[in-house]
Amino acid sequence: MKKLFSILCLFFILQEFYAQQSVQYTQFTFNDYGLNPAIAGSSNGLMFLAGRRTQWRGFELAPETNFVNITKAIGKKGYRHYWHGVGAYVEQDKMGVFTTQVMYLSYAIHFKLSPQFRFSFGVAAGMKKVALSNLVFDMNDPTFSMDNRSVKVPDVIPGFYLYSKKFTLSVAMHNVYKNTLSFGGKELGTGNGVSLLPTAYVTVTRKFISGDYNFVSVPAINLQTDFRGIPSANINFMTYYKKRIGLGVNYRIHDSFSAILQVRVWKNLVVGYAFDFTISRFRVAKANSDEIMMGFTPMMSTEDLQKLGTADCPKFEL
Repeated sequence: MKKLFSILCLFFILQEFYAQQSVQYTQFTFNDYGLNPAIAGSSNGLMFLAGRRTQWRGFELAPETNFVNITKAIGKKGYRHYWHGVGAYVEQDKMGVFTTQVMYLSYAIHFKLSPQFRFSFGVAAGMKKVALSNLVFDMNDPTFSMDNRSVKVPDVIPGFYLYSKKFTLSVAMHNVYKNTLSFGGKELGTGNGVSLLPTAYVTVTRKFISGDYNFVSVPAINLQTDFRGIPSANINFMTYYKKRIGLGVNYRIHDSFSAILQVRVWKNLVVGYAFDFTISRFRVAKANSDEIMMGFTPMMSTEDLQKLGTADCPKFEL
């Protein structure tokens, strides 16, 4: 009975899934490259980031997301006016009866607009695979006996990034290459099937530094829209102390309040954890979510080591 109830709930949740069709992260400023390929190369050296988000705990078959990405700046110190950034991103998202896997490679070029501001344009290209899970259905059932239970579609993500030491504006468009999902020659949904809608991500951040440089506060706003419904909005506020520890809160409008903790564990390793307390109707099932991310760079910054005794971990470049 519990599994049946979960499946019925997820049936209705999937309607929202196909309207939104993209994963949301509470620590969106941590996984900024996952939203916008133009961010690759904005930090020094090589950066590795991995994370996992478990949503709506208490529901069977609730969303689970895992991702890994790596970025690198090329020629940042060798050129005065421009340099390059490359990256790779892999993500798996499980939601109800569907599993979605994405793989992208990206390139970005960065320009120095002024002594304070930089501008970059980037594009990620790759493949998205959507498949039916075999955890719910009896695959011997003729209804699900089609030879092909998955579909692969190409995807392109363009984006641009305007940034300085105290301000960032990130804009990217996902699902630019429109696709209709189909399995075994039959389209999902009715009429023209289920289409992957172009979805825009806009993120703005601003840094405020205390007079003694011990505290840095970073308010941020993230908007996500497919231009057909009300945009999804995250309002985030983080405060960092001596580039060692960060505490913050996040409000996802009409959905959740979150507490965030980010800690520099070693000189070149930062770990972040977020707990989302659900305030929507799912709160009756105590369907809260949690999220953990880990950022690592094997390349040390001599300048930062001399000044602060810390590594040049991009996620704590404050």
